[in-house]
Amino acid sequence: MLAEVLLEKIRNDRVHGATELVIMAIEGIRQTARSLESEDQSELRHIIQNLVVSLATSRSSIVALSNLLEQLLQAFTRVETKDFKMLVDQSCEDILVSIQKARSRAVKNMLGLIKADDVVMTHSISSTVKNVFLELKRAQTRNHIIVTESRPGDEGKILAEFLAEIEIATTYITEAQIDLWMPEADMVVVGADAVLADGSVLNKCGTNLMALSANYHNVPVYVCAETFKQSANNHYELEKMDPNELKVNIAGVSVSNTYFEKVPVDLITAWVN
Repeated sequence: MLAEVLLEKIRNDRVHGATELVIMAIEGIRQTARSLESEDQSELRHIIQNLVVSLATSRSSIVALSNLLEQLLQAFTRVETKDFKMLVDQSCEDILVSIQKARSRAVKNMLGLIKADDVVMTHSISSTVKNVFLELKRAQTRNHIIVTESRPGDEGKILAEFLAEIEIATTYITEAQIDLWMPEADMVVVGADAVLADGSVLNKCGTNLMALSANYHNVPVYVCAETFKQSANNHYELEKMDPNELKVNIAGVSVSNTYFEKVPVDLITAWVN
């Protein structure tokens, strides 16, 4: 039961970024293993491995899921054990530690590029970028953050609320205002759901619009994302979500609700990892 709930939770999540989704998946796998009552090691292995495979293929745009869950499967097969639950527990913990180290490194490297009074524009919500802003606050800088609404999930509102809580100056805008506000920005900082082999990135729709505007106004575009989000190739699939989420029901009108898009490498100043 826990396995089914976890799979649906990851498939249907529309708010969290890639890193947070991976953490949710890894922690969920660990909790599922702990909850299983069977003492049959073969049965336990079968249940957990099937769950990992299902999760790894549940979100086609989020490369980090497939990358890190493949590592988890490799950890299961490398070790012969009489206590598979303990192996799952330790393997999950090892990956969670590696995630935190990779995120801390990306945050530290991004902080080295932001001046104390820079105005930063961002899109959607990335836990890695969110941590960058938290560290700026701890350093008592005077930064101003321009946050886009990021429809239809409105993750920008969640980020704006967080920034208000930690008392960082914030302006909240719709995506339609990106080009209007871009001259006020010193840089664009966004996360990524995947970094393709050629350096292009997949992120929430609206990111490409922001990068195009930034390039027109000579504003640098930084993608702050951990190395485990890198794909080994340039293949990608864009997730199409439920059109009903847009709440448009007009006879004869088709509705598109694609969440992610590709941002070409030539629009990106640097991938900070």
